[in-house]
Amino acid sequence: MNDWFHKQGGRDRFIDWLALDSKINATLGEAWSRTKDYWNAGSSYFARFQLVGWRRLLNEFASESLTMLFGGFVVLYGLALPAFQEFDESKFLTGRYAVKFLDINGNEIGKRGILHNDSVPLSEIPDVLIKATLATEDRRFFEHYGVDVLGTMRALVTNVQANEVVQGGSTLTQQLAKNLFLSSERSLQRKVKELFLSFLLESRYSKREILKLYFDRAYMGGGTFGAEAASQYYFGKSVRDINMAEAAVLAGLFKAPTKYSPLVDLAASRARTNQVLDNLVEAGYYTAGQVHAARMNPAKIVEARASASPDWFLDWAYEEVQRIADGKNQFVLTARTTVDLTLQRQAEEALAAALRKEGRDNHFSSGAIVVTETDGRVKAIVGGPDYGESQFNRATHA
Repeated sequence: MNDWFHKQGGRDRFIDWLALDSKINATLGEAWSRTKDYWNAGSSYFARFQLVGWRRLLNEFASESLTMLFGGFVVLYGLALPAFQEFDESKFLTGRYAVKFLDINGNEIGKRGILHNDSVPLSEIPDVLIKATLATEDRRFFEHYGVDVLGTMRALVTNVQANEVVQGGSTLTQQLAKNLFLSSERSLQRKVKELFLSFLLESRYSKREILKLYFDRAYMGGGTFGAEAASQYYFGKSVRDINMAEAAVLAGLFKAPTKYSPLVDLAASRARTNQVLDNLVEAGYYTAGQVHAARMNPAKIVEARASASPDWFLDWAYEEVQRIADGKNQFVLTARTTVDLTLQRQAEEALAAALRKEGRDNHFSSGAIVVTETDGRVKAIVGGPDYGESQFNRATHA
């Protein structure tokens, strides 16, 4: 060929294609050879650790267990995620609003919220009340991290032996998580949320702070929340001044404030108080001789007063007050309401009667009632069958 392109050296003038092809082939061949060498070396190395027989079965079991454990943790976290999203410290830690509620005639019918000045510091709460509470509700409070596995197993064994629920497995932190964020419905999802929230509380606050929140936020019967309000309600004095017998009464209310209230059932309250005193001895906080005087001189309850507090209505009204007062820099308030106490009591009785009469046959154990005027004034709210057992308001939140 005599064309100009080939006379000038052709393609080889720019790229030596034969040399490039040879280099690529050599590189690929060498890489493939090294890959095979590494693969064979690795296979020979790991062959030394090959498991057979029972060791292989054990390894497979351990691997599958870890996989299922991780998967279960992801599922549990997914169930608890809604509760985490509701975790708002401003709603329970600061206690911004303190509200006194009046009926339509101007008579006081209840209070909600805790004033900082009214909240008794933990250092001023009597040691006997703290010990009575720990001995009855959570003896290993300062040893666990929100969930007491040993205590739960012990309670399970005790309940099985007694063939009834005689001992609870929830720690004080779990009870606080339920009081602050959850309802008292018996479901697996609620228990999972309670578990995760307990860990969250333990990670955010010290044991003393958790104990302080518990004493401030627990429902104690008669529309009262917290040890100070309960002491004023039942004994007519500050919690700072209570004796051992009175401390035992208060410590016995945490489990079931309506059932063990001395203003509702004095006999049940006395039996519960003696049980708390027994717990003080069993836990090693006091001797039998030291609690003997408290047994012989039971707490004196102040004269029974009208205890028909419209608690369901007040809980809803308190939320409304906070919504209305937001941003107005007024934190100590008095609110006049439209509640009709007679109608409120009748609504509670109507729900209880319906549950007794039709609940079993129609497979329901709870309900709610709201009574309003045609102009929107709310006259009565019943959020469930027993406010002392569960403060979850089914009328407004379900």
